[in-house]
Amino acid sequence: MSRTIHEWEQGLLYVDGRFAGVLGPGRSRTLGRSDRLVVTLPRGLSFENLFALKVTSADRLLYRVSATIAFEIVDPRAAHAGNYREALKLAVTDALVHAAARSVEAMLADRPGLGAALASDVPQPVAGCRLASITVTALTLPPDPRRLYVEVERARLESQAALERARGEQAALRSLANAARMLKGNPELMNLRLIQALSPSGGKGGATLVLGRDALVAARPGDAATMEQDS
Repeated sequence: MSRTIHEWEQGLLYVDGRFAGVLGPGRSRTLGRSDRLVVTLPRGLSFENLFALKVTSADRLLYRVSATIAFEIVDPRAAHAGNYREALKLAVTDALVHAAARSVEAMLADRPGLGAALASDVPQPVAGCRLASITVTALTLPPDPRRLYVEVERARLESQAALERARGEQAALRSLANAARMLKGNPELMNLRLIQALSPSGGKGGATLVLGRDALVAARPGDAATMEQDS
């Protein structure tokens, strides 16, 4: 009987309960006069997940953190002997609990760089594994604090929108004030603007200027022709 080790695996050979060597890809015999055991471990980058780890912040708020661990086995014998998956989870859990001892606001603000900070806090190697990266995938708050944070963010956005509207109104008022000062100092600008408004543009007919008693009457289609006939 034999055991096949694939290219994405690395094997450990134990003969009569003792470590005999590391096996590469290929077929290894497991039956013989002695008791032979072949253990396979992943080769290359591997991943492990931490789901909904309970942590407590500096302001005594209990929330959950989820993370993904990327690692590579560099010492297969030490990894197998040290139960590498549990050792990795324990090391990253300790780092997460230490990092989460800050306020929730600090954790949320530092989330983009939190993974790199966590990886630097974990001593290397861990049970024969090199820790490549830690990615914080979720920060889950309880329902009540989550609702409060949503309300705070909504109020901040509404305040920002009101500020932008006020800035736009101020800009419009400044523009009107500048135009009023220009017209006051240069009355001929009003006449030029009136001529410009009456001039035909875009191939359309010229505008109609109504003077006298009909000046305040809303213009309707055909009004200009009717007034010309009456005159």
